[in-house]
Amino acid sequence: MIYEFPAIVSYDTVEHVYYVNFPDMSNCFTDGETLYKALDNASDVLGLMLSDAECNGDLIPVPSNVNAIKLKPGEIVAIIEANTDVYSRVAV
Repeated sequence: MIYEFPAIVSYDTVEHVYYVNFPDMSNCFTDGETLYKALDNASDVLGLMLSDAECNGDLIPVPSNVNAIKLKPGEIVAIIEANTDVYSRVAV
């Protein structure tokens, strides 16, 4: 199944890394040295988390409305797409 969830993206000027977290998914976050890599990693971690939830019969949250997400200075919202069918085929 294909999902789209909002993610909060920030850049750490000390660590020189982009951080991504999902306000609708607990313990779902990642990072990357470039924005491209951070967003790619975000799709991967979201897909893994959602695939695991599907396999376990866990409730998958409804994605937040982008306009309702409170941002801190320097943060942006990105919509991340994940296809759980990819992960269910490689599950062991």
